[in-house]
Formats: sequence, structure tokens, C-alpha cells
Amino acid sequence: MDLDVVIVGAGPAGTAAAYLLAAGGARVLLLDRHSFPRLKPCAGGLTIKALNLLPYSIAPVLQRSTTGMTIGLRSPKGDLIDYLTKGEHICTFAVRSEFDAFNFQQAMARGAEFDTVKSISSIEETKRGVAIEADGRKIEARYLIGADGANSVVRRLAGPQSFFSRGFALEGLVPYASIGAEPKAELFFGVVENGYGWLFPKGDHVNVGLYTKDDRVTLSKSALRTYARERLGTGEVDHIVGYPLGFGGDGYRPNSNRIMLVGDAAGMAEPLIGEGLHNAIGTGQAAAHSILARESSEASDQSPAKDFHSRIEPVARDVRRCRRLARIFYANLAGLGGAGLRFPVTRAALLNGFAAGQTMHQITNRFLWSALYPPSTPPSLAEFLESDQRLAA
Repeated sequence: MDLDVVIVGAGPAGTAAAYLLAAGGARVLLLDRHSFPRLKPCAGGLTIKALNLLPYSIAPVLQRSTTGMTIGLRSPKGDLIDYLTKGEHICTFAVRSEFDAFNFQQAMARGAEFDTVKSISSIEETKRGVAIEADGRKIEARYLIGADGANSVVRRLAGPQSFFSRGFALEGLVPYASIGAEPKAELFFGVVENGYGWLFPKGDHVNVGLYTKDDRVTLSKSALRTYARERLGTGEVDHIVGYPLGFGGDGYRPNSNRIMLVGDAAGMAEPLIGEGLHNAIGTGQAAAHSILARESSEASDQSPAKDFHSRIEPVARDVRRCRRLARIFYANLAGLGGAGLRFPVTRAALLNGFAAGQTMHQITNRFLWSALYPPSTPPSLAEFLESDQRLAA
């Protein structure tokens, strides 16, 4: 058995694991249905906490950064719209296909291998490793990481899992030439049931989208065009695509010593605002650390499955907090939920917490100390801002 780890899915979770594993001396094979670069629908918002996890700078693919966010709330009494800012950077934006290709290149440079597969038909775990049947050939390794998204084949083939649920997003692109001016980043709650609309500015276009945490809600192209018309003055939206998000990760209990699920495959997107990139990177890295520790005899006496579960618990804990907050917030947009967005202490806690790279679990646990959060400037953000200033000079 020549391979140490096979990783199915070469998105942010898969490449985060591959980078650390290859750097640690493991022989890693990444599998994906597509070669890179490849198109990938995603809003492309990268929070400060996500940038803090990356072991390298992604400044070359960042296109915008923001110190504030327009927050809207659809109300029976009329829309409430406000711009929230504290002067510190709270989020950055990239085109997802460029972000993925950059991460892929970093993993390859570290020594990971790559191959494309169209289908995986079976997964078999043994005492010594895992064998997968892919495109009619058998691939064996000591460990398998499922990083293949919300529609994960690895999750389906590895055994019954009842924890998983889905949310959905629909997005499109509006060129700046169609609207005349670049809008501010925006989240507009209540324009769809149990969700929001967004505007994320990029290099030559704005990414416009709709999100819902509720898989019973249908998102339509007409609704997306209506939102774009209301907020941007045009209903001409290009490249409209929809995609699922994986929820329920706080209920994921690894039931295998050699198969690990990460990112959306493990339901690690959080349902409050649907953020998935931070948790994908974090759980991918947790899988890598768990395998490297086990192979170097640094792991404790607990089983590999329990070791991995303990390493992903900080992410699962934040998902759990976001799930509870989402249930309260979206059920009370016209009352307590909306009032919370207007309350000065809540605003300060959220803005300072995001700027400090805090998770929602951390922000809500230390709510009253929000003013004491020092802002965080990850290398990616520092390099991007320096480059942006040079271009503006």
C-alpha cells in the first residue's frame, strides 16, 4: 500500500488537509471530478477567522476587503437598511474558482498528487486501510478523507449518517458596467424565508445571491433578479447557479477509524449566515493533524475516530451555537431578531468579533467584552492592503 491518504474532493477542505499531510511527509492523493482551475459557485466571502487558519497568504486572489456591511431587514412596516462599520476589516472577497485553484497549487507544491475520477462506486474499510473503487480501478490507502461537499459520495458509501441536512444558495454575477458604481457589501435578511440576499463586490462585478437555511424553501431565478433589480437597479444577472450547503455537523460522530468527513461533507457549514469556508479549512486541517499524530505515535490512547472527533469539536461547537441562534433569529425577524441588529452592544460585539477573527461561539460567550477585542490582520489581508495601496498611489 503506497498511499498514506486518499482525499476525495480538492476544494478548500481537501486541499487544507492535503497541504498539511504532504508537508508532514505523508504520501497524499487528491481526487476530484474536475481538473484545476475549474468553475465553482460560491459567494466567495472569506472572513478574518478563515484567513487566520491558512498557513500561507492568499493575497494574490483577494479582490476586495471591507470594513463594514450594509444590513437590511425586510419588515411588514417597511425595509430597514443601515450601514454597520467600526473601521476595522471584517471580511474579504475572492472569486471561488481562483481561490480553489490557488489552494490546489499550494498543496501540489508541497508534494500532494492529483488525479481526476468521474465516479466512486464502493468504499471498503479493512484493519490496514481503505479501498475505494473509482472509475473501475481500485485505489488503496491507510486513510480516506471525504471532502466532496454537500452531496458527498464518501458520506453516502461510508455508512448510514442521520445528522446531515441541507440549505441552499442561488447566485449570479452583475458587471459593474451594468450598474455604474460598485455597491457596498450587503446582507439583507428576510428577502427570502429563513434567509437573506447578499451583494459581495469583486474585481469587475458584484456577486449577488439568495440564501436559505431551510431545505423546504425554493429559491428561483426570478426572485434573484427581483432582488438584484431592487438593490442594484438591474435585473440582468449573468451565470445564475444554485448549490447546496451541508448542515448538521454538530451531530457528526465519526464511526470509522480510517474514514473522516470534513467541510460540507460533514455538514460543517453554519446555518446562521451559511458560512462554510472557515469550517471547511478547519476540519480539513483537523483530519490532517489527527492522521499525522496517529502515524507518529503522538496520539493518545483513544481511538483514531475519537481523536478526530475531539479535534473537530471547536468547529462543531460553533455550528451548534449558530444553529440555535439561527432558529431564534429567523423566527423573530420582525421582533427580537431585528431588534438585536439595531442594538448598539450587539453591533459592536459582532463587528469587533468579526474583525478580531472570532467565531460566533466566541463572540456570544464574551459578548460584554466585545470592545476589548483587538483587531486581527492576517498576512493575507496585510499583503492585499499593501498591494491595494500601491495600486491606488
